[in-house]
Amino acid sequence: MSLSTRMGTPRAVRASLQLCGSAAALLALCSSAPAAQQQVDLKLVLATDVSGSIDNDELRLEREGTADAFLDPDVIKAIQGGSLGRIAVTMIDFSSPQFDKVVIDWQIIHDRASAAAFAETVRDTPRTPGRRTSVSSALELGSLLIEASEKDIVGTRKVIDVAGDGPNNDGNPMTEVHDKVVAQGIVINGLPIMDDNANGYYPDLDKYYAACVAGGRGSFVVVVHSYKDFHAAMRHKLILEISQNETGTKQAKNATPRNPLLLKAAATAPGQSEPQPQVLRPGANEFSKQCDIAGGFGGFGGRF
Repeated sequence: MSLSTRMGTPRAVRASLQLCGSAAALLALCSSAPAAQQQVDLKLVLATDVSGSIDNDELRLEREGTADAFLDPDVIKAIQGGSLGRIAVTMIDFSSPQFDKVVIDWQIIHDRASAAAFAETVRDTPRTPGRRTSVSSALELGSLLIEASEKDIVGTRKVIDVAGDGPNNDGNPMTEVHDKVVAQGIVINGLPIMDDNANGYYPDLDKYYAACVAGGRGSFVVVVHSYKDFHAAMRHKLILEISQNETGTKQAKNATPRNPLLLKAAATAPGQSEPQPQVLRPGANEFSKQCDIAGGFGGFGGRF
């Protein structure tokens, strides 16, 4: 399937309508927030790539890593340290637009018990069938969920967090969607997965995410160099975006080292019990004018 250039109602939205039944139902029922409006420090959409290049074992490591990250004492401390002391989180699985699905509705997290409940839900969430990689449809669905829940949940900040192993190769044009979402005041952060032992390894995906995915005030990219390190990367990302501590992002470089061995060494230094994630700032590079890349699973060529 070629990249769609047709704008209008996103196919991601139509996929969600299958879940909720109608546009009105999506606006009214796709959130599990309480009836009374709640204010939170952060509304966070977790978008997980379930395209054909990610096998079940790899996705399981992602689910487990996400669950463990929300149980981390430092993450809970960051949540409680906000001015309101609570955040709202939802999760979607994305691949080709017609397969995109809301897998966890909005949940309010404010203490260890609510974090544990969310973590358990993440662990128990089955995989959504997927084909190709439409990052643009993940942004479309994520922004719709944020907008549709405004009458129930008001967030001081709004973030879509994209974790995936490849560039946009399906759905609406990436740059158009990206710019529209950022213009709505939504920050986009990224977790590109660059495991060179995985079937979906895509070289320079960190640069792609820096140029084409991340955007908005204070946005950043946390690079995942191995699926087994997903927990450490997710934990680091959550602390940065919940606490708005930009110490790590201020130290990030716009360009990554050219030698992949340096990247691997940076991921897990000798004597460290846990890898130190690499953090990048978004910025223009060779991908900036080519954010839609043909190929990948379900198409032709490529491994993503």
